[in-house]
Amino acid sequence: MGETISQWPIVYIILLNWNGWQDTIECLESLEKATYPNFNVVIIDNASANDSVARIRAWIKERGIPLAEYKLESRKGQPVPVNTEEPKKTGLRRVELISSAENLGFCAGNNVGMEFAHRAGAEYFLILNNDTIVEPNFLEPLIEAAQSLPNVGLLGSAICFYNDREKVSWAGGKFNCFLEYKGCYDDDTLITDIANIGAYPTDCVLGCSTLISRRVFEAVGGYDEDFFLWSEDWDLSVRIRKNGYQMIIVPSSVIYHKISKSLGLMHALPYYYSTRNRLLLKKKHLPWHLRMLFYLWFASTRLIRYSQFFLQGRFDLIHAGLCAIKDYFLGKSGKWNKQVG
Repeated sequence: MGETISQWPIVYIILLNWNGWQDTIECLESLEKATYPNFNVVIIDNASANDSVARIRAWIKERGIPLAEYKLESRKGQPVPVNTEEPKKTGLRRVELISSAENLGFCAGNNVGMEFAHRAGAEYFLILNNDTIVEPNFLEPLIEAAQSLPNVGLLGSAICFYNDREKVSWAGGKFNCFLEYKGCYDDDTLITDIANIGAYPTDCVLGCSTLISRRVFEAVGGYDEDFFLWSEDWDLSVRIRKNGYQMIIVPSSVIYHKISKSLGLMHALPYYYSTRNRLLLKKKHLPWHLRMLFYLWFASTRLIRYSQFFLQGRFDLIHAGLCAIKDYFLGKSGKWNKQVG
């Protein structure tokens, strides 16, 4: 690239792992090939029930990458060092591995990573799903756009399908008056159709790949932990916009995503969070008259949806959806207590 490392702002890439060490290692392998010269990686393990931490640690040590390990006993505390190695003098490609004693969810887990990066002096934080792989030059266009457009609060990559890499899965979109979201492109759009059109505005940046600057993080904060997971990126995007910042997609920054790999589609857990948090998003950001209209539409569509689930024998989804609605109206947020619900 010609420039020295000090000419490029330090970026901390934040990966959240939950029982998905294979995906995390594949993501790290792609990051090894990244051409951006000045980044470190923070991995937060969300109390995995398998040997994820040992597997990830072994891979890092096998590669000879500087590693520091930390334990996090609770969300209220801070990561405590348990095994540190001095970073290389270049400060390049260091991995910080934080093992949480509890599953903090997507929101708090990534907030732990951003807070850690903030204390470490990072100028930019990149939230990156662990079930992605990146193009080698994915980071430079994001940083160049962030530095040239100071009023931009969030920047996102073009996200392509992992198993069909020519096709775009997501590359920005728009909210309607009810904060219902529609993407800019359909699934038949090719990355070659948009890669060279330059950065463009969006109403939302997905948490799959989100770049936020230190300055904007200090002004707006991270994810709202009431969401736990699902819709937290929509909420952050709305808050970014309310604080006067813009959001853009940089289509020359390309990543590939294993869609819903960690939880799968139409399972009870994601269905609960997507239902409850959809309602929570409206409560936080819609005026009361639009919220009442949304409730009417939502109630009628749920009757149809749950009738379909009944005919399909998907009583688990009916239970999850009803628990979500009940918890929303009872003001319950955060992690779903399935034993009580």
